[in-house]
Amino acid sequence: MNIRQFLAATLMVMTHTVNGQVVINIDANQRGPMVSPTHYGIFYEDINHAADGGLYAELIRNRSFEDDTTPCKWYSVGDAAIALVQDGLLNDVQHNALNVTIVNNGDGVRNEGYWGINAVKGREYKLSFWAKSDNKYKGVLTASLQSTAGHTLGEADVKVSLSKEWKKYTASIIATGDDPKAEFTLLADKPGEFLLDVVSLFPPTFKNRENGMRPDLAGMLADMSPTFMRFPGGCFVEGQESPDNAFRWKRTIGPIEQREGHKNVNWGYRTSDGIGFHEYLQLAEDLGAKPLFVVNVGIWHGGCTPYDQIGEWIEECLDALEYANGDVTTKYGRMRADNGHPEPFNLEYIEIGNENYNFNMDDNSDQSDHYPERYIQFYNAIKEKYPNVKCIGNVESWATDHPSWRNDYPVDIVDEHYYRNPKWFADRFNKYDDYDRDKHLIYVGEYAVTSNFGNIGNLNAALGEAVYMMGMENNSDVVVMNSYAPIFVNENDARWRPDMIRFNSSQVMGTPSYYVQQLFANNIGTQVVKTDWTYDLTKPHSAEEETQHPVHIGLATWDTDVTYRDPQLIVEGKTVDISDYKTWNKVSGDWNISATGITQSSGKQPAMIVCPDNIEADKYTFKVQAKKNSGAEGFMAMFGYKDRDNYQWFNIGGWTNTQNNVEQAIGGGRVTLCKGHRFSVEDDRWYDLRVEVDGDSINCYLDGKLDLSCKSMNDNPNEGVYASTTMDDVTKTMIVKIVNLGDGHADGVINLSNCTIDTTKNDALQLIRLSSESGNDENTISAPNRISPVKADIKAGNSNEVLFNVPAYSINIVRIPIQ
Repeated sequence: MNIRQFLAATLMVMTHTVNGQVVINIDANQRGPMVSPTHYGIFYEDINHAADGGLYAELIRNRSFEDDTTPCKWYSVGDAAIALVQDGLLNDVQHNALNVTIVNNGDGVRNEGYWGINAVKGREYKLSFWAKSDNKYKGVLTASLQSTAGHTLGEADVKVSLSKEWKKYTASIIATGDDPKAEFTLLADKPGEFLLDVVSLFPPTFKNRENGMRPDLAGMLADMSPTFMRFPGGCFVEGQESPDNAFRWKRTIGPIEQREGHKNVNWGYRTSDGIGFHEYLQLAEDLGAKPLFVVNVGIWHGGCTPYDQIGEWIEECLDALEYANGDVTTKYGRMRADNGHPEPFNLEYIEIGNENYNFNMDDNSDQSDHYPERYIQFYNAIKEKYPNVKCIGNVESWATDHPSWRNDYPVDIVDEHYYRNPKWFADRFNKYDDYDRDKHLIYVGEYAVTSNFGNIGNLNAALGEAVYMMGMENNSDVVVMNSYAPIFVNENDARWRPDMIRFNSSQVMGTPSYYVQQLFANNIGTQVVKTDWTYDLTKPHSAEEETQHPVHIGLATWDTDVTYRDPQLIVEGKTVDISDYKTWNKVSGDWNISATGITQSSGKQPAMIVCPDNIEADKYTFKVQAKKNSGAEGFMAMFGYKDRDNYQWFNIGGWTNTQNNVEQAIGGGRVTLCKGHRFSVEDDRWYDLRVEVDGDSINCYLDGKLDLSCKSMNDNPNEGVYASTTMDDVTKTMIVKIVNLGDGHADGVINLSNCTIDTTKNDALQLIRLSSESGNDENTISAPNRISPVKADIKAGNSNEVLFNVPAYSINIVRIPIQ
């Protein structure tokens, strides 16, 4: 039977069956681009305690007493007195030590770790600390793990004979019981006084590395089989308030007592820099991933080094390359060898800046000061000394779906970032199909569903991301690298949601998005194969007529003092009187009503006020005049307002008063509906705004001229089936990915031409599935495997046919052995 006959037969069957059909046709000779060998990787940033209290295995919190002006997370035991001191310190990089005064036998100190220390019976914990005493304290210090009930879960005695010189002590504690909320104690057997510094406790680490990683978290990364690892950020690279709060790699290498640490101001806590430059390189090597180092171009949040004075930053970048790649006869290559790695790490990728090429190149209000001029200085210096290193450039990181390299300087790869909703990602399956193959390559360095994702990350989010990832696979000749962001969150200090790996002191779980990343990276071939498909799904019940809800118009501001006047609403040609501001609903902000207009004066982000009149019609026009009095941005005319999480607005002078665009909020997350353009609102000038809505068509006018035109997004649940294929010519395996976004289901068939199934490898025909009953379902710490990959039924109908089913809300990966 040929393909046409089969399809005809299939259609006849469909008229007599309750099940729909997904029909996928693959011609093995219809090849697409080769798959990039670095297609799937990971992006690591210290956010949500991803390092200290996370991937970094150190168990003592505030081990060097540098986190605050008080000994936070350290507490006295018994009648002991503790205080920070700044004299007689361990070395120049340590700014505090802990003075401990023992009054009675058994007094001491305790540390609660990072929301508990995970004590596991039989596990060995390696302790080290530095101590000294001007009074030549002698005695026994007993280090122990204590349960929440006050029981000892293992201890070690350390005999000390202290002098005025600092001395390092070590010991091992074998846990005798389990408690994820245990605490560390250090108790003395006699009165006296001494100083402590750099108190460290390590469990076993990933690959038994000194100063290493937590095995379960690093194991989750290893299971993703990343081909590259981007580090150390993110905003973490730039820092905030001061260049001292940026990541300065030379301060992060060597013994832990020689690391100063720094304020991670961007994410709200101090970091010990226990995971330093060397550890990042070592982790990448241990994961089998190429390192990708993001360097600071002399810009931090709130300031910058003048672009013509960035020699220090360029030198820091070149020195990092020498540390990673240099021969042991070089200064920094020798330093690497002294730190335990004489062989080069082979750092091949440098990203020049992090999100530093946005809109305001002249005033740095969005961390973009003279980025092109900074970039080319780094590029030239790197290429002169390391010509084979690939240089990655920044493009706009927000406020546009079409970021671009807006200069004539050479660049190897550009880094695009997208944080959107599930539908946006699913709708971009073909985003790169028509990309100019003669332009630069693309690294999608940060992407994730960040609205409509549920609580911590639901299946709908993963489904949308999966479709987008399939589109990137199909265009792997252009999108040569991609990585989800961010990875980690300690559930006790979540500062960003969602994140794909969630953990506490003893438990770890992956969201559905994590499993998509894992599945896709482990199931990709060497070349794309053209894939055609049709689908007709069986719905679980008859589709009901969608209830039409009225919408409203309104006004909004963002950290700006604005006055509005003369609002007009015209619905299907008829004018509606909406001039009585007193009836308008103040959703947020400080709105003051007068006879001549309405003013919003607070810094609320956003401030909203909504007209109560219902709009039932598809066609209407909203007019208003607006004047900016002061503040950071411009003003917004709202329309299509359903509630505070679902609306649209014409945003004039948004993004720190740099551009206009139309945005739509769906479930609390906003997306841009068109390609915006540069515009700045002047203070104390009246502007005429007009928005015309006709169904899903939107036309926005500024001072009588058409400014933006676009279409609204359907905020109904996602629907549709997507398919893609790659061929692994090394293992002779065809890998087909099928994603069903909605609540329909179907029988599935894959029809092969110009190849046959290798029936001698029965076990090699596999279907791996990620699915659940609802797209809103999520994993939790207590139920981590609710949505996780499972093997499902599949069979060969004949040598050219594969039969399976396609459930609702499912990601299906079919592996077919080919003769």
